Amino acid sequence: MMKKESMIRFAAVGTSKIMDLMQEAMRLTQGVECRVIVSRDLERGKAYAVKAGVPEASDDYEAVCRREDIDAVYIASPNACHVEQALTALRSGKHVVVEKPTAVTEAEVRLLKETAKANNVYFFEAITTLFMPNYLVLKEKFPRLGKILSVEMCYGQYSSKMEEYKSGKIPSSFSTKMAGGALNDMGIYCIHPALDLFGMPDEISYHAVEGTDGIDLEGVLQVRWGELKGVLRASKVRNVASGLRILGENGYLVEDGPMNDFATCAALLDGTLSFVELQHGENRMLYELAAFRDAILAQDDAFFEKMAAQSAAASRILELAHANATG
Repeated sequence: MMKKESMIRFAAVGTSKIMDLMQEAMRLTQGVECRVIVSRDLERGKAYAVKAGVPEASDDYEAVCRREDIDAVYIASPNACHVEQALTALRSGKHVVVEKPTAVTEAEVRLLKETAKANNVYFFEAITTLFMPNYLVLKEKFPRLGKILSVEMCYGQYSSKMEEYKSGKIPSSFSTKMAGGALNDMGIYCIHPALDLFGMPDEISYHAVEGTDGIDLEGVLQVRWGELKGVLRASKVRNVASGLRILGENGYLVEDGPMNDFATCAALLDGTLSFVELQHGENRMLYELAAFRDAILAQDDAFFEKMAAQSAAASRILELAHANATG
């Protein structure tokens, strides 16, 4: 593992809206800095670097990965680019933080893990939900629910790319070739907490509303753990009542709103209602970034193994869902 240092120097791939959040998180997180923006369009990259306060931009990703002044790469490119770009960085001895989903097949995640271990580095999937303070409190309360009776999770919103899609263009988030779609982009925020709380389902089925080239515009993922059935919903074409509902024999856990923010939470346990309000509008990426920073600096192999297993299981669910999807 790399020598323990006090600063992790990042290169960042992409110029999308999610990069805005990560750049702000990097500016606010001690021990982390972004040295270079990588974009296929160099002029766009330069303009973005100026806006984000990053010293430079490059359109040569492989050259950036070879640089001695870069310790890690944050990847926020289209989904289909994640694996290859992550492999390039890992093989160059760089840690990787890759936006969700890391991959859409289990084999790809396992290849990333093997490559990371062979090069004494880590990769982590950026999935904010698992690190939000409110979620962690509800997770602590979860065992007190007793026998679980029902599970519902939902994340859907009208995509910023919807009008472009309606005009006949195919943005990457609506492209099967680029691994877009409702389940990969939105449903993944439901899949991860479901896995974290209940483990790998025994049975999975996905019912999707399909658009151009078979892309899933929205859909319902039905899962089963033994006798317990769960419903995970995702949509890119409409604003829906997103959130989490877990009902147990001793009460319930509730989150209202986008699953990636996990902001408005409550728990009813043994007749007592409590509200969980540890978050107050902070950048949601602060928590995951701090966790990844700490794991890298502490050379925390156990955390890496846990996160890699989580990503492998999530990709397995995506793979099975897409393979057996019905309209």
